[in-house]
Amino acid sequence: MSGAQAEPTYKLSLSIPREPSAYVATDHFRFRYSRRDNPTITDDVVETCIREGRIKNTQSPDRFIFEATIEGYRWWVIVELVEDAFLDDAEKHRVITAYVPDHPGHDTSEEAWSI
Repeated sequence: MSGAQAEPTYKLSLSIPREPSAYVATDHFRFRYSRRDNPTITDDVVETCIREGRIKNTQSPDRFIFEATIEGYRWWVIVELVEDAFLDDAEKHRVITAYVPDHPGHDTSEEAWSI
């Protein structure tokens, strides 16, 4: 049997938001964003991952990975969904971090997850 695999969903089959404005950056994300280089993360990377990237599950039921290859790098943008954000436009989901998972260096170091 062949066919397209359905995208992951959140509780009660809610679709994972694809609009970047549905998310707010966490302190951890801002810290990594300001220090990430080689490759450097940009707003375009984050927006492209969220809008066009493949959505993957994580071990946590409220966290998901947006994955996209941009300029030769496979980027992951990890988000945390907030139940209230589905009901109240004033609430936002959270962008936890963004990095290149198979790139050697600081992405997998203890510093990357210390905040």
